[in-house]
Amino acid sequence: MTKYCPEWIFGVFAAQTSKEFLSTNNSITSISKKYANAINERYNEVKFEEIMDLSEKTLQFLSEINAGEEAVTYITDYIHYRVKFEANGNERKLSGMFSSAFDPVKIKDYNSDKCFKIFKATVFSIRNDALPKATPGWSIDDVEDIDWVGEVFNQEPELF
Repeated sequence: MTKYCPEWIFGVFAAQTSKEFLSTNNSITSISKKYANAINERYNEVKFEEIMDLSEKTLQFLSEINAGEEAVTYITDYIHYRVKFEANGNERKLSGMFSSAFDPVKIKDYNSDKCFKIFKATVFSIRNDALPKATPGWSIDDVEDIDWVGEVFNQEPELF
């Protein structure tokens, strides 16, 4: 049975991989594996290399736009927007009576290139004040009904 990870979760985990790489001493490989393992417990297999590829593209892009110290802020704003809003701009309903934003999807609708385009577009929109930014000090734990995604954000990656 096909149980693919929703695109927004894949994108958020790859972005968080970049953020953790910039703000911790952990390797991008170990962080990517942490998120791939979390996805693989619930959905069809995602290789850590897929997450790492998107994370590396994200870091390269932030370098190209000379984000500097703002890089972590851009990533946080992206994560905030993707968790709180759907692609069409409507508020994301994380849990509902009959379905959830965490439910698996039948068709794999994510890949590194697609998610990277979404990241770039979101960051440009945030920079131009076209999309809402996260409030200062915002974290994933501030989101009601974030479920297992918030738990994974707070886990330390395995070193080996």
